[in-house]
Amino acid sequence: MTTVPDATDASDATGPTVGGADSEPFPEPFPEPSQGGSLRLPLSPTGADRVRPVTIGSVVVAAGGLAVATAGGFWPVLVATLVMCLVLAWSWPVLGGSHTPGTTTVVLLIAAPAIVFTSLSDDLRWTAAAVALGVVLSFMGQLIRKTGRQGLVLTLLASFGGLVPMASATLAVASADVPRGRAHLVLTMSAATAALVADLLVRKRQLAPFLGLVALVAAIAGALVAGWFFEEIGGWAAVGVAAGAGSLSWSWRRVLALQPAMLGVRGQVAAGVGSVLIVGVVVHIFTVVS
Repeated sequence: MTTVPDATDASDATGPTVGGADSEPFPEPFPEPSQGGSLRLPLSPTGADRVRPVTIGSVVVAAGGLAVATAGGFWPVLVATLVMCLVLAWSWPVLGGSHTPGTTTVVLLIAAPAIVFTSLSDDLRWTAAAVALGVVLSFMGQLIRKTGRQGLVLTLLASFGGLVPMASATLAVASADVPRGRAHLVLTMSAATAALVADLLVRKRQLAPFLGLVALVAAIAGALVAGWFFEEIGGWAAVGVAAGAGSLSWSWRRVLALQPAMLGVRGQVAAGVGSVLIVGVVVHIFTVVS
């Protein structure tokens, strides 16, 4: 009579398995983040609680450049926005988790001027058409890849994510054709820059639950100070612009804080520049409403 070993004895001899002898071993619970910003696993929760100096510098440079450009009118704002979009096209694929960052960069470099220059038209439907062009190019870029289809969805999402702040910034450029729009743009940039106070306080554990409120209050304060120089905008309008721009800009950086690419320069540049470009829609909304 043949005896059959107990299940516990068999598992002790061969190690724990799941679903049979051919099952893969348990994956490492916290593998190292892959290079190039691949979106496999975010950093540990404590990875967000650090000051990102390159991101902060990128916000100051981008917001300051756009604010200064308003003094020259529409064309300087368009050129400054285009430069920022090209910088985003270079840096975003790494942060967005593209598995083919080179191809995604080319797609965004082509789409950026196509989107920004639609601000020359009175009909913003051309902006939607340019974004659609970027979406089509994103799919076409995947047809020529030689590495299979690994990470296809994440790569496409990385391309789409880069198109969003470009389109938002283009709305701000379109609003810069009138004095009130340029004033709203300056206030928005002031609010986005002031919201960096929350980024500087991120290491304060006791303030972690209130960082969003800190960013909101700082943004409102910054916009009110800038609002003293513009008679076209009332106090409540400045508060509304600041609340929308400051919260959106800070939230963009906070959401991306756990991405592996935030450990590198390109990732931090993308987070900073993107958080400035994304608030363009706020400029357009308040310009149209007012």
